Amino acid sequence: MKSFWKNDITTLILRLLVVYAVVITLQTAFYMIDKPYLGHIADSAEALSIAKGSFVFNTMSVLWTNCLFILLSILPFRFREKRWYQGMLYVIYLITNIVLILINGADITYFAHTMKRITPEEVLIANNSNSLPILLDFLKYNLPLVIIGLALIALLIYGWHYIKYQPTNIESNKRYYITNSIAALVIAFLCISGMRGTFNPKKPWTKMSDAVAYSPEKTWLTLSNPYCFLRSLDKSTQYDKVNYFSPENIEGIFSTEHKIDSSRCDLGQRNIMVFILESFSKEHSKFLNPELYEPEEDYTPFLDSLMQEGYTFTNAYSNGLKSIEAMPTIFASIPSFKTSFATMPEVFGDFEAMPEILTKQGYETAFFCGSERNSMGFEDQAHLFGLQHCYWKDAFEAAYPVNDSTIEPFWGVYDMPFFQFMADEIDKMQEPFFASVFSLSSHHPYRVPPDYRNEVPRGHTPEQRVVAYTDLALRKFFDRVKGTPWFNNTLFVFVADHVSPICYDPQTYTMKGRTAIIEFLYTPDGSLRGIDSTTVQQLDIMPTVLGLVGNKAPYFAFGRDIFNEPEREPVAFNCINQVYQCITDSTTFYFDSEKVVKSMGNTPTKRKEDFLKAVLQRYSESLTNRSYTPKQN
Repeated sequence: MKSFWKNDITTLILRLLVVYAVVITLQTAFYMIDKPYLGHIADSAEALSIAKGSFVFNTMSVLWTNCLFILLSILPFRFREKRWYQGMLYVIYLITNIVLILINGADITYFAHTMKRITPEEVLIANNSNSLPILLDFLKYNLPLVIIGLALIALLIYGWHYIKYQPTNIESNKRYYITNSIAALVIAFLCISGMRGTFNPKKPWTKMSDAVAYSPEKTWLTLSNPYCFLRSLDKSTQYDKVNYFSPENIEGIFSTEHKIDSSRCDLGQRNIMVFILESFSKEHSKFLNPELYEPEEDYTPFLDSLMQEGYTFTNAYSNGLKSIEAMPTIFASIPSFKTSFATMPEVFGDFEAMPEILTKQGYETAFFCGSERNSMGFEDQAHLFGLQHCYWKDAFEAAYPVNDSTIEPFWGVYDMPFFQFMADEIDKMQEPFFASVFSLSSHHPYRVPPDYRNEVPRGHTPEQRVVAYTDLALRKFFDRVKGTPWFNNTLFVFVADHVSPICYDPQTYTMKGRTAIIEFLYTPDGSLRGIDSTTVQQLDIMPTVLGLVGNKAPYFAFGRDIFNEPEREPVAFNCINQVYQCITDSTTFYFDSEKVVKSMGNTPTKRKEDFLKAVLQRYSESLTNRSYTPKQN
């Protein structure tokens, strides 16, 4: 009986249970710290469902992380009993599970900023010189999490030494090898099944999207890393390769081909300036949310004044959750779903994005960003989409003084001085021109330059103070350029890249609210005015702008021309919590690539469900073919 209870296998199981305790502790910390973003667990039924899902995905994380340790622990040979061998297992056990702690710990702080778990995608975009300072800043403000991590590492060490190694006590070599070989096969079968997330050999291994079945709004709580990281290494997770309709049937449901025969709303050839505003959630605007703020409160007073004079969308939504997803969406009208389009190999395809189309029509094009070159891959994207000139932090430093009031230590140039530098450079451009800027001050760690700290309100969240600073920078930019010859003949576009990580309005914490942004158009001559309550998305910017400046050339886009394509339904779609979210004027529903898993408002009709399916199929076709141009070309 002693050999039954104390042997190599039971030692292995007990040591893995310690890892389980570590994972469960980290998951509990994840929920407690990120509860404002995850939301409350509704009832015991939801709690039980999440627990079931967590068991599946935690098991996959533990077994994938420890697969080498498990394999070496079950080899049916007596050298397992050697001291050097157990020392080697200890090192492997400790290193792999410290990695597990680090990834899950990073998830806890990272989730609040992107609403997703860490995957290889984040490694690809975190190659800037500011990555280490930002990480150290995170650690400074998350010392309790650091302490928890160190305590869990200590638990691993203590657990290993407390669970003494007990070799299999069988004297007969023949019986020893037979018994341990059988045990090794049983453990291997159980581990492989656990790594696949199913005991059914005919069923494919469990996907990240399967977590939706346990709780659509708590998908990221149900999931576990490093499973998410490892699973994302599989190229098949980048986009769902779906085929719902025949080529003949899909054409009548959704098409990426756009050809405007006659423009119902044509402002003529104008300059175009696009402001991509970092983290400008809809909730920041008092004009869009008068009920949220006291009469004396206003964090976007200048933008609010422009919204009242321009054409404002009161129900606008982002197509992504991260900055890197904004440029393809806005400039090329191509969304990101489960993986950021900009980080996929399929991004290198045939393009005719808005800047390139405008260049062919005589526009000079430029992109401005106060960060270092190619931060977040922006420089590569700018060239890919046909932008002729790019201006970065180094260009500013060559022309303006560098001090604490112009350069912040994490991302680059503060918005106020950079917008003034941008005004100088735009004055040198030939009309018509297309210029765009990606603001950066309203990004973590939310710093305001010393000379403006007393000029902007503090706000309800850390972001709102910096949002107010960027709003003031926009006001001063307009004060600088409103007397220029090009100003009155310019179409200004304002759009957020995504929603702020930390929210003030409870509605912003919902899945739908997590993508509700500021988006509007402004013409100084007042030729474009109105309030539009229909559903719009970032994808609509390229088609709408091209229509407004009289483009007649066919183009490829997932969005719609708001003014000139009334036959296209107002809709916004994105991927949140590993499910596809589809927002229309009458309903919001969630689709897991096979079925609708949840809906709000009216029950989605088959027509609306087919529309989303057609979008996903067009996306799959375009990425597979690496073609983002109209077929007529």
